[in-house]
Amino acid sequence: MKMQATLLGLALVAALGAFATATADAQDARLDPQSKVDAANAAEQAVDDAHAAKEAAEVARDAAREARFMEAGALTAEGAAIAADAASVADQSAIEARQTSNAAGNAANEALGAKTAAELGNQPDRAVAEARDAATTAELAGNLSADAAANASAAVAAAEDAAAMSAAPPESEVLVVTEVVKPEVTIVSKHPDSIVGDYHVDFAALDTNKDGVIDTSEASTNPTLTAEYKAVDANHDGKLSKTELEGWTQ
Repeated sequence: MKMQATLLGLALVAALGAFATATADAQDARLDPQSKVDAANAAEQAVDDAHAAKEAAEVARDAAREARFMEAGALTAEGAAIAADAASVADQSAIEARQTSNAAGNAANEALGAKTAAELGNQPDRAVAEARDAATTAELAGNLSADAAANASAAVAAAEDAAAMSAAPPESEVLVVTEVVKPEVTIVSKHPDSIVGDYHVDFAALDTNKDGVIDTSEASTNPTLTAEYKAVDANHDGKLSKTELEGWTQ
């Protein structure tokens, strides 16, 4: 009987030891500093790529508008037709740049989520892998957005050349050389100070105290929103309402 009690005691000690080891391993995983660093670096790169993609999309958008101005100011019907084709290319490139910019923004949000998982979860290696995958997606989308912006810029140059084309003189008539005056075209380009519309947040998840607004502390878990906090805070009261975040929660 005494031996059975002893064996039971040893088994209980072994079980408790295994449980303590498993608990320690889980805590070590959650506290793995390198995993946090790796996930944070991947998320930071994804956010940078998303910003670059957004800037490229804006370049493509402005180029498409400029190409349409060139088409409207063409000196000849032939030039206008060529400029119209170039403007169509610029329009399509602007659409592609916008779509890839949105994809980069979504990937950046995924990377930020994986960063949070690496900091708080018990599977840091998986979270790091997800953050890196999202960063790769953001980088690819950023490259595609940059390519689309380059295509739009090339289309503007083609539209400008076409718009400047002058009519050929009749063969049997004396050629009179006159000064060709290009129509003056003013391009106004306004760059927004906010990236609202390209990124999305979960209002309910961020509003941890459920007071109906997002303060700076609650926004700190989303670096993108933190960077744009002042621009989004339209009434400058230091809090973001659902109305102010309407473009982020659609």
